[in-house]
Amino acid sequence: MKRIALLGSTGSIGRQTLEVARAFPERLRVEALAAGSNTALLEKQAEEFQPGLVHVGEKGPSLEEIATHPDVDLVMVATSGKAGLIPLLSAIRNRKLVALANKESLVIAGKLVMEEARAHNVEIRPVDSEHSAIWQCLQGEKENEVEEIGLTASGGPFKDTSQEELAKVTPVEALNHPTWKMGRKVTVDSANLMNKGMEVIEAHWLFGAPFDKIKVVIHPGSIVHSMVKFSDGSIKAQLGEPDMRLPIQYSLSYPERWENAGLPQLDFASLSSLVFDPVDLDRFPCLRIAVEAGRAGSTYPAVLSAADEVAVDLFLSGKIGFIDIARLLHDVIEQHHQISEPTLEEILEADAWAREIAQGWSK
Repeated sequence: MKRIALLGSTGSIGRQTLEVARAFPERLRVEALAAGSNTALLEKQAEEFQPGLVHVGEKGPSLEEIATHPDVDLVMVATSGKAGLIPLLSAIRNRKLVALANKESLVIAGKLVMEEARAHNVEIRPVDSEHSAIWQCLQGEKENEVEEIGLTASGGPFKDTSQEELAKVTPVEALNHPTWKMGRKVTVDSANLMNKGMEVIEAHWLFGAPFDKIKVVIHPGSIVHSMVKFSDGSIKAQLGEPDMRLPIQYSLSYPERWENAGLPQLDFASLSSLVFDPVDLDRFPCLRIAVEAGRAGSTYPAVLSAADEVAVDLFLSGKIGFIDIARLLHDVIEQHHQISEPTLEEILEADAWAREIAQGWSK
């Protein structure tokens, strides 16, 4: 019986994690639930799963207390934004198993997180479908034989949209993702490929891959979740239906694979073709901005992540346009004075600075 603490239980990943737990009551016990403000849903979840620990808003044990509790074996970090960073570090320092669905933690403090993971001999199990795919492809392989990592992106709803049309995109249109069901923030990030830029940074830290070896390719079908090319020219890819319960379950079941009749099964006979296209960086400047911030390192990724949270909120509230998100990010990053080798406190200060500047941004 694996005892799970689920941080972010009312979000998209949290709800799907509970679907997996529901299918394996003899293997998984939900020991702790934590959510932000969706009290009604959290109450229903707590009534069903009867966890020993419950956190909502400012009530109940803190996220750090939950992440380090002796009754918890594995911490699923499914919160959004920087809220997952401190609990993640706490879990690692207490040598808990970690399943990570919060990419922002690695974007803003990847070096610190991975140093702690190595120091405490903790393996971070990726939950993002792309990083789960890479993780699976790399098992049994030698790091020095990896030639290239291929991150796939669906291209979202605007992969063929002109610049003129992008300027008119509404929040409703941006939230209409063609293949994935996700939360509002990550759906907007997927529509402009900011999400993919963050995933490049995440892959850099998770797998120790240089940025030059991480490539993004458009794959509208979302069947190939990512690929790894090796020094002999061979390529391994992980395929599956676009359903987050698949990588969620693997992060919980590893190193085993559990049979689950409730998960969709990919039918090879139905695949007439697998289409891949290069990324148009003129259409998706957020991808370029994110990768450049990742390469620059220091506090730039923290500024990027914080400014993007504000920018997406401004877009969804109708205060800026869709293409203004990239402009805002560029302007905030341009104003930032980096701090090399930042401490956790300096990273959080850069985050706060970026939010303030982004809130006051004007075209």
